[in-house]
Amino acid sequence: MFNQQGNTENHSGFMVPRADFRASHFDTLIRQKGFRVIWQQGMFCACANPDSGQPDYNCGSCKGKGYVYFGDTPTRVLVASISGRKEQDTIGLDDIGGAYLTSLSTDNVGFRDRFVFQDFTMKYSEIVKFSGGVDALRYPALDIIAVRRLDTEYRRGIDFELSKDGKSLEWKNSTAMYDNQTYSVLYDTRPVYIAINPIHEMRGTYTLHKGRGEELFVVLPKQFQIRREDFIESDRSY
Repeated sequence: MFNQQGNTENHSGFMVPRADFRASHFDTLIRQKGFRVIWQQGMFCACANPDSGQPDYNCGSCKGKGYVYFGDTPTRVLVASISGRKEQDTIGLDDIGGAYLTSLSTDNVGFRDRFVFQDFTMKYSEIVKFSGGVDALRYPALDIIAVRRLDTEYRRGIDFELSKDGKSLEWKNSTAMYDNQTYSVLYDTRPVYIAINPIHEMRGTYTLHKGRGEELFVVLPKQFQIRREDFIESDRSY
């Protein structure tokens, strides 16, 4: 990714070959080898207390997360150096994985931006409150694996159906349980990660402009540490 252009005088007065980084090659690598994602920009939700920063957990916009996301943008990213951190808690040993994401130089990625990976699926389980009609899911489901309440398992096509957009369960059997009772759902969905720590946010290089003998500053792709969204919400330090 380096290109030798012209000569540069060193401290001894001798002319040495100049090696410039080919910034365009970095973006080409990301476009060719990167994963497909939907990139959403993140910003504070206005429900947050301006003094404490505490979000309103009943907010209908951010659902108590404190951040809202907008601008679905299809793009590509490189993900590498996947690592894990071992933590012992009251339940057992959790392996909380993270990764490093490199974006295109043209994508102005920032802290708390959101990435929905299109080339992968993951299993996700959540607790849902029964309404007798339509119950929203946290993430769009690609397929339902199981719906259970204690020892009772409910059947797709008989007790409920998944909505066409995958965002909710539509109950066909409105007497399956009492209103406001809770049940658990296990389903396949797309992995969602949040940018948390900027590893290389101000990243650029000077390169020699061909034929003009002048230096130009070129912005290089940013790099962020990313973490699964549901893991972040269980750790309020982020």
